[in-house]
Amino acid sequence: MQINNSSHFTYSQFPLIVSVLLVLMNYSGIQIFTELISPNVNREFGLLENLQLLLIAATLVYVIKAIRRKDYWFEKIIYAALSLFFLVLFLEEIDYGIHYYEYFIKGVDEDKSIVRNFHNQGDNNFYLRQASYLVMVLLFVLLPLLRSKIKNRLIHHVAASPLIIYSFIVYLFIGQLSRWMPKFGMPVNESLRGNHQEFEELVLYYIILLFVYEIAISKKSLFTFNGELR
Repeated sequence: MQINNSSHFTYSQFPLIVSVLLVLMNYSGIQIFTELISPNVNREFGLLENLQLLLIAATLVYVIKAIRRKDYWFEKIIYAALSLFFLVLFLEEIDYGIHYYEYFIKGVDEDKSIVRNFHNQGDNNFYLRQASYLVMVLLFVLLPLLRSKIKNRLIHHVAASPLIIYSFIVYLFIGQLSRWMPKFGMPVNESLRGNHQEFEELVLYYIILLFVYEIAISKKSLFTFNGELR
């Protein structure tokens, strides 16, 4: 991948500008902005949550396209499995449609007693986040840093551009910024109280989109039709 100003904008400047703007809008105390980011009726209907869904959906499209683009059957199976993963992730993020059913069909407030998804049950979210940190450091820091020194073609194939490290730095910064704002005395959007990690998730889904695009679309198939490494 050629590193130029356009690449730097895609990997660092764009996600930084958008995510900082969303954080500032959320903690602005201006109702029209806070309602846009996360409305009081249900944060799932806000811009923040729906941007996450858009990124997951775009990633799903890329992995589905990769099934057709890749040459070897084993790669096709890998991307088929990834397609299933991102589909489940999308369904988890929309609570399998429960809140849409409640609001648009039943016309009632959110029923807090309903078990809506897997990742928010018990300590699942905590353990999933800890595991995701390890995976992120591996995929978005270590492998990109060592990319030029990796000889194994399989590992080199899944090593993203070093530019993705900048995206990861944006992820870390946004996580801290969303925590700092209330400490600085900025008004808290009650519908997002205790859920500042949603801003982190937005940047994370963007990084995943970049990563999948690199591996699934930009790079040629790793194997030939006969299963030999290219």
